[in-house]
Amino acid sequence: MPSKAQYLSNLTPLRGIAALLVAIFHFEMAIARFVPAAQTMFFEKCYLMVDLFFVMSGFIMLHVYGKDFSQSISKHLLRNFFVARFARIYPLHFFSTTLLIILVIVFSPVGMYPNAMQFPAAIPTNIFLLQSFYIHKIYTWNIPSWSISSEWAAYIIFPLLALFISRKRKLSIVVMIIFIVASYLSIMYLLPRKNPLYPSIPVPHNINTTYDYGFLRGIAGFITGMMMYLLYQSNKIKNIFSRDIFTFIAILLLIAAMHFAINDGFCVILFAGIVLCFGCNSGYVHKICNNRVLQYLGLISYSIYLMQIFFQDPFSKGLRLPGVTGLGRGKQNIEFWNGLMYCIIYLLLLIAVSSITYYFIENPSRKFINRKWGNKKFDNVMATNIYSAEPSSST
Repeated sequence: MPSKAQYLSNLTPLRGIAALLVAIFHFEMAIARFVPAAQTMFFEKCYLMVDLFFVMSGFIMLHVYGKDFSQSISKHLLRNFFVARFARIYPLHFFSTTLLIILVIVFSPVGMYPNAMQFPAAIPTNIFLLQSFYIHKIYTWNIPSWSISSEWAAYIIFPLLALFISRKRKLSIVVMIIFIVASYLSIMYLLPRKNPLYPSIPVPHNINTTYDYGFLRGIAGFITGMMMYLLYQSNKIKNIFSRDIFTFIAILLLIAAMHFAINDGFCVILFAGIVLCFGCNSGYVHKICNNRVLQYLGLISYSIYLMQIFFQDPFSKGLRLPGVTGLGRGKQNIEFWNGLMYCIIYLLLLIAVSSITYYFIENPSRKFINRKWGNKKFDNVMATNIYSAEPSSST
C-alpha cells in the first residue's frame, strides 16, 4: 500500500502477552486448572484477551490503511489490501488446520474420531473461514481460529467503514457507537446461545461467543478500536494519555475487573482505554514495551495463538497429567505448584514451536504471497496484524 504509518511499537508486547494469557486460559480449561476460581476469576476471564486483539486490530487498521480509503475505494488499493491481509492470516491458519486434521485422523484412538468437535463436515467451514457464523452447533477443529474468521469478516467491511468515517465523521461515530452497544448487548442478553457440551446449563451473560455469532463479537471489537484511533488522532488526547499514570491505572482497573468478574462489557471499555494509552505512551511504559523479549513475543504471537491447539488436543483424547483430579473440560484440577510447573513447560514448548512456524511457515508465506500477487513493497516489510508486530514504518 502507498501509505506510510508510524510503527506503534507499544502495541506489539500487548499481542504477545494477550496470546500467552489465552494459552493459559486454554491450559486451565483443557489440561489442568491450577488456580481455583474461588481465589481469583482472572484466568477464568482470559478469554477476553481475544477482544483485546479485536480492539487493537481496528486501531491498527485505521492507523495504517485509513488514508488509503479516505477518498474512494479503488480496485488497485482494495486488491492490495486484501492480498496483504490474506497473506498475514491465512497461510498459518491453513497450515495449522491441515496439520491438525492429518494428526487427528492418523493418531486418534479407535472410536475417538470423528467426535463432536472434529468431524469432516466442519472442514470446509474452517478452510473458508466461516467457523464463527454458527454453521455448526459446537466449536470445531482448531478452536481458537474462530477469531480469524471474525477478523476476516471485519476486514471485508473495513474499507467501507474507513470511507464512511472520512466522509461523514459525526454520523459515522453515532452509527458505530449504536452498533457496538447493540452488538454486545445482543451477545450477552438476546442471542440464543447454548453450552455445546452441557446444553441444559444456562449460558452466563458474557461475551464469550465463538462459533455462535463470534463474527459479531469480532466486528464490534474491531469498530471499537477504530473509534479509539479517532481519539488518538487528537494531539490533545495524545498529550494527556502519553503519561505513564493513565496506562498503569487502566491496567490495574482491568486486572481488578477480571479478578472480580465484572461485566464483560466494562472490560471491553477498559481494553479500549488500554490500547489508547499504550498507543499514546511515550514514557517508562514505552521503554518497557521496547524490550527485545517482549517485542519478540509480539512478533510470534499469531503463531502462539494458532499452535496452542496441538498441546491441548491430546488431553481431549484422554491424556492426563500426573496429579490431576476430576473429569471434564474445566473440571480437571491439580495442585498449584505442580500445575504452575506444567504450565510454564507448556508455554516454553509453545513459544519454541511458534518460533519455528513463524520463521518457516508464517513469515515466508506472507512474503511469497505479497511478492507474487500483491504490492511488491510488502516483500521487505511486515503487514500489520492483530497478532504480529509490524517492524517497519511503511506498509
